[in-house]
Amino acid sequence: MKQLYKIIFILFFISLKIYSQKQEAIIYFKDGDSIEGYAYLKFNKIKFKVAPEDKPDTWDEEFVKKIKFVDFGFTRTFEYVKLNSLDKPKLVEIITQGEATLYKKLGSDFSLVDKIYNPYDDRPTSSGTTNLNPDFKSQLSSDMQLQPSNPYGNLPDPSVFYYVKKQKDKYPTCLNCGVINAWRKNTSKVFADCDFIVKKLKSDKWIFEDIKEIVEFYNDVCLGE
Repeated sequence: MKQLYKIIFILFFISLKIYSQKQEAIIYFKDGDSIEGYAYLKFNKIKFKVAPEDKPDTWDEEFVKKIKFVDFGFTRTFEYVKLNSLDKPKLVEIITQGEATLYKKLGSDFSLVDKIYNPYDDRPTSSGTTNLNPDFKSQLSSDMQLQPSNPYGNLPDPSVFYYVKKQKDKYPTCLNCGVINAWRKNTSKVFADCDFIVKKLKSDKWIFEDIKEIVEFYNDVCLGE
C-alpha cells in the first residue's frame, strides 16, 4: 500500500508540475474586461502576464471572476466561487455549466486542507504522506475513479470534491464531502425536482463516475419536463 501511494504522488507531481508552468490563458475581470496572456495558478491566486518576457502580476477574487486556459488543444476554466458562508471564494474548475453547474475542487470544502499544499501546483512527495490525516489518505482510493476532465490521461487526483450549484442557490452543494461519502443522498437532494434522476440513483443505475452525465441530463432533459 505504501508503494501505491508513492507511485500516486510521483504521478501527481509530474502531471501537475506541467500544469503549473505558464500557459496561454484569458483572464476575465469582474468589470467585464478580459485580457489574453500567460498564466498559472498558485495558492488560490492567479499569476498572469501579457507577454512571456513580462514579470507576472498576482490576481485574486477581489478583481477576477474566472480564467480560461487554452493550451494543449483543450480549454480549462477556473472560476472564483464562494463555497460556503465561512470561507473566501475559491478557484474551482467548471466541469459542465447550465442551470445546474458542476464544479471540481482539489482539497477540502473548507480551507484547512488547502493550507497543507497548493491544490493547483506541486504535490507533496511520497515522504510527506506520513503526516497526512488518515481520512485524507483513505479519500485517495475513492477519488481516483473520477476523472471527467483530466487532460493528462488516467492519473488520479487526491481529494477531489465535486460541487453543484443551481442559479437560484447562494452556495453550491458538495456531493462527496465528509468522512462518509453520501454522494447519492446529496445528489438526490440537489435534483429532487427531477423524479427520473432520483429513481435512477435509488436503483443504483448511476455511479459516482456518472456525475457529469447526471448534471448534463438535468440541464438538457429534466428542465423540459
